[in-house]
Order: sequence, then structure tokens, then C-alpha cells
Amino acid sequence: MVRSLPLDVQDNIKSLLKSGHSYSFIIKRVPGVKKSTISDYKRRWFPNMGPLKSGRRSEITATTKSYIRRSVITGKLKTGKDVQRYLCDLGCAIGYCFNRKIK
Repeated sequence: MVRSLPLDVQDNIKSLLKSGHSYSFIIKRVPGVKKSTISDYKRRWFPNMGPLKSGRRSEITATTKSYIRRSVITGKLKTGKDVQRYLCDLGCAIGYCFNRKIK
């Protein structure tokens, strides 16, 4: 028979799941817990909850993307190199080819 986790660990997992944190974040915060354990508890406690956030976070925020779009349309930023310089000034060190992926 499988032993269940201590109640304080279960409560910690439950609160992190309620707040919508990703599996990797929960694994870092709660030592010794595997992804399968978290998904089992999620299924048990929150059967109607949708999937958790997954994938890589964008380095460029939606606000910055819309500002770049507006700046290109109005003519403040004329080339991809200008966009890259602007992003480097903000602290996003990205390559020149990445500029084409900003939509």
C-alpha cells in the first residue's frame, strides 16, 4: 500500500495548485514530490480544473510587442536592427533573427 504525503505537504500542494502555478514551480517549492504525484492530487482535489500553464515564458511582454508594432507603423523604428537595439536597451538580449518572430 502506498503511503500518502504528510498533511502539511498536501496543503502546500493544494494551495499552489489553486493559485495556478506550474508543475515545475511546485516541484521546486515542495521537495521530494514528483510530477505524477502532483497530477494525481490535482485530479483528486480539482477534477474540473483545466490544464496548468506549460511552455516557455515570453521574454517580451504583450505591452512591449504592441509598442514595437505601433513604433514600426508610425516610423519610429524603421528596421529590424532598430527593433533589436530598442530591445537591447530594455534588457532583452535577443538575436537579430528573433525580430521576425515578433507579431
